[in-house]
Amino acid sequence: MAGLTVLQMVHENVAAATYFGLERMDKDKPVHIMFYNMGGQDTEVAIAKYSAVTNEKKKTVEMVEILAETWDKTLGGGEFDDVLVNIMADEFNNMKERKGKDDVRKNIRAVKRLYKEASKVKDTLSANKNMIIKVPELLDYVTLKFTLERAFYEDKCEALFSRVAGPAQQALEKAGLKASDID
Repeated sequence: MAGLTVLQMVHENVAAATYFGLERMDKDKPVHIMFYNMGGQDTEVAIAKYSAVTNEKKKTVEMVEILAETWDKTLGGGEFDDVLVNIMADEFNNMKERKGKDDVRKNIRAVKRLYKEASKVKDTLSANKNMIIKVPELLDYVTLKFTLERAFYEDKCEALFSRVAGPAQQALEKAGLKASDID
């Protein structure tokens, strides 16, 4: 492409680890850093070791070694969006104006609007204890409006939260480290 010879492809976590650690390296002792990235669809964890070694020419060389990489391909921000969409859909379906009508989840356009709203809700609830959710004329000219408590959302996400530490623990085991070894 640019006249370069590709020696090895690396994941974005590894690339970030390489750059991040070289800026923070301790010349006197190895440094271990964990990189945890929860994307929209998956979670990736990398543990890198940064050290300085003296080569045969008595020159100090900075080294980066990736000790472990782990993934959970089924845990990402999208799963948290799914929880919010289900909360909003249940709330909408239980409104008195909607009794006896089809589940809102059967309407693709309405579901897309709920997913768009879910993104805003996550941002707002990360800094507030509650928020008013309002989606005008979501379906059949009925507006969804209710207050969502962060504690309620967190309770609904409990199963997901219990999985968050898994990839990090797997990476520690793979690297032969304990949590206290991470700088």
